[in-house]
Amino acid sequence: MKRSGYILIQVVLIVAIIVFALLIYRSIMRPQKFTQIYEGRKTEVVNKLKTIREMQAYYKNEKGSYAKTFDQLRDFWTNGTMTVVKKEGNVPDTLTEAEALKLHIISRDTILVKASEEISKAKPDMFANFDLNTFDIIPFSKGEKFTMDADTINRSGIKVYVYEVFAKKEQYLKDMDEDPRVRDAFMGSVLYSGLREQFLGPNFDYRDNVTDIILGSLTEPTTDGNWE
Repeated sequence: MKRSGYILIQVVLIVAIIVFALLIYRSIMRPQKFTQIYEGRKTEVVNKLKTIREMQAYYKNEKGSYAKTFDQLRDFWTNGTMTVVKKEGNVPDTLTEAEALKLHIISRDTILVKASEEISKAKPDMFANFDLNTFDIIPFSKGEKFTMDADTINRSGIKVYVYEVFAKKEQYLKDMDEDPRVRDAFMGSVLYSGLREQFLGPNFDYRDNVTDIILGSLTEPTTDGNWE
């Protein structure tokens, strides 16, 4: 009887030690897992915003102002044209370009090309997998779209065109418990369930570090992102 009681105590102690160790491991790993998911998702959102920034730059170069809606950017990609200079011939070292043009050694003609073709050629890496149907969708948001607007502001009597695009942290950090980095992890449901509620809930631990991701500004003349 004494021996069985002793064994029972040992078992209880071993279980308690395992549970205690698991709780310590859980408390250490949860912030790291949250940061891993946050940084991974943020990177995908930022990559989309960089693509939108390129499209806005080309749009303004042709239209004179920024697009207020994604439909305007979509129409520009599908139906828009861009003015480019077609160059033929090489300028000799002994002449300026103006002199070479006058002597008909070179030619410079202005032509119209499809916007989508020119942008894809200029930025092949960025637009290699470009999807016109989803470029305005926030990654991980289950279909929610970026918020975008454009306007003009006055700076020292000069009209400046501006735009802003953003995704809220609540949108791109949606359903963190369903993230593959949680579900595929060792004992993922035990260690990492409720990550979003812990770090984005009332007792949010990362209030200063995790933010909405914003490109441009409607009040300042900038096209930088707040991640830069």
